[in-house]
Amino acid sequence: MDLVPLALESLTATMGSEKERLKKKLIDFQQQIAGLKLELAVQAEDRQKRENAFFTGLLEIMDAFESIEDNLELKKESLDKPARMLGKNICAIHKKLLRFFQSAGVAPIAFQDGKAVMAQCKVLETRADPGREDGSLVEIVKKGYLNTRDGTILRKAEVITIRNDIIER
Repeated sequence: MDLVPLALESLTATMGSEKERLKKKLIDFQQQIAGLKLELAVQAEDRQKRENAFFTGLLEIMDAFESIEDNLELKKESLDKPARMLGKNICAIHKKLLRFFQSAGVAPIAFQDGKAVMAQCKVLETRADPGREDGSLVEIVKKGYLNTRDGTILRKAEVITIRNDIIER
């Protein structure tokens, strides 16, 4: 009968050490999970930065297409048939690039009520016009774009706005 308490004591000691070993393993796993989550967040942020840089580079190509289209539109009456066909091909490529941007969540910045939002634009010039409210857009010189998936502004719009406290000399 003396063996039962001794066996119970031995079993309790073994279970206690096993419990401690499992507890340490659980803590190690939790630390690994936390480390992996942090690493994953860093990789996701890095990927997002690379993606935004890629789209920002493509915006220069988009600007070039818009400039070519504007020039073709001004001269469309004087263009011969091959030049008009080339213009149509350029427009088609531009539209494909626009669709690519839309599918990737990149969109031109839209200004509500025709008012400039300083976080979304860079004011290149201001003009006085007493008939219009300060901050009203006169012209968008260069379109701005934002990543609609995360709200990141890829490029601020370059604009001309109204500012009526300008003293003209």
